[in-house]
Amino acid sequence: MLALGLLTGCASPGPLAMRHPEYRPAEVRRPAVVLQVSLDQTGFGEGEFTKEERASIPDQFEAGLIDALNNQGIFPLDVVLTAQRAYRGSSNPIERIDRAQALARARSLRADVLLLVDMHLGRKDLVYCRVTRRPFSARSAVLAVTLEVLRVSDGTPLLREPPAGEPLTDIEAECGRERSIRRLSMEELAGAGISRALTLLLRR
Repeated sequence: MLALGLLTGCASPGPLAMRHPEYRPAEVRRPAVVLQVSLDQTGFGEGEFTKEERASIPDQFEAGLIDALNNQGIFPLDVVLTAQRAYRGSSNPIERIDRAQALARARSLRADVLLLVDMHLGRKDLVYCRVTRRPFSARSAVLAVTLEVLRVSDGTPLLREPPAGEPLTDIEAECGRERSIRRLSMEELAGAGISRALTLLLRR
């Protein structure tokens, strides 16, 4: 997919990526998981997302994440879903997760690690195929993925992956001579975000 000209993601720059020398992806098998789905609110009222979308999108992401983890042989002891259905803020929304509470729950479950995932979803106008003769703009859903892994015993960060690289959008654009444009469904966009999170989690 050549989606060129995407200048910004959903969140402002947050903490830098880090990987603890003791982090071993193969040892993540029975985590406690907190999944936060943050949907931007723009302007007043509901903003860019309908009430129906705000009600259904978090559950779509939760179901997709559980399936993806299970397919990798990772079976969460517990998944806590939190939904910020009208997020407004300049910081990365993952900072709003109560880590002390999540760690206490993970310890009670005897989880091997605590996995924090934020899926931050907004809508904005983006330019695609900018370097070609026929650039175009489109209102796009934009998804930023943030991942953290914490050691349960003492809360030490083992892995932190803030949003980086080209953001995920619901526009799939082939910018060659035979240009094609396709709008992804929310289920497809959620799947792309979950796939990115799993890649970051399991990367050696």
